[in-house]
Amino acid sequence: MEKYSRRTRYGKSFLSDTDHIRYEETDLSFLAGSPCHFRCGIYMACVSGRCEVSTGAETFHLEPQTELIFLNGTLLHRLGATEDFRVRMIVFPEDVFLKAILPIDTPYMNYADEHPCYRHTPDARSQATWTQMCHWMDTAQMLFSGGYQTQFRDLQEYNFLQGLLLWLFNTVPEKLEVHPRFSRQQLLCQQFLQLVREYGKAEHSASFYAEKLCVSPRYLHRATSRCLEGRSPKKLIEEQLVAEVEVLLNDPDMTVTAIAEQLNFADQSYLTRFFKRHTGLSPKQYRSRKG
Repeated sequence: MEKYSRRTRYGKSFLSDTDHIRYEETDLSFLAGSPCHFRCGIYMACVSGRCEVSTGAETFHLEPQTELIFLNGTLLHRLGATEDFRVRMIVFPEDVFLKAILPIDTPYMNYADEHPCYRHTPDARSQATWTQMCHWMDTAQMLFSGGYQTQFRDLQEYNFLQGLLLWLFNTVPEKLEVHPRFSRQQLLCQQFLQLVREYGKAEHSASFYAEKLCVSPRYLHRATSRCLEGRSPKKLIEEQLVAEVEVLLNDPDMTVTAIAEQLNFADQSYLTRFFKRHTGLSPKQYRSRKG
């Protein structure tokens, strides 16, 4: 039996993982109110309206002809959206992704991690790329929406995702022309944010990330303060961690003690003090408010 996690918590359904590629058209309302941690990869394109989404430490502004991609999953939270906001979205399981990405150069992986959001420009070249992207979405809609079944589904999914990733890889030179050339500090900050998305559940110390990036904690602090609106590494790590706590508090079967253990807090009381300091609510009050 295939896995397609669309669990209901506090009267709200959300998709968090899948065993097969899926296509959806949505306003992301299932991410409003509290965040969700996707374990599958996500590729979405905004076709109307505007929306602000957060990964915890980082915020992205979606508007028409904006793409957002997270190859290895991510935490996502819809902060606000216009009534006409809609995205076309493909979600894909890790095992299919790992097979499909094998022949593709690692620079694309690095680019996608450092530039998950891209907004198309009005020039003819970018508009042609947007049209091509819509064709990929049309194909995904035909193959992977509703109850479509085929005996060749595994092969079809692999071929589709590999073709899509190869196409996306070929668009990188065009996108690099649009993206401003990052300074060393700006690039460092993008790499830091990607690491926080990856390790934020377990690693709460700025020194861990500084070591990963081969810089001193002081230099990392200087870079984020300059390039990320004055926010320190500590503040960004804590913003990610608050969102991770909220995700787990949305599961009523998890005790606060279990959440503290999973997120590498010293104990339940430390987690409670941390969460209340940042949200004004204890974990129990947060859960009561969501009920």
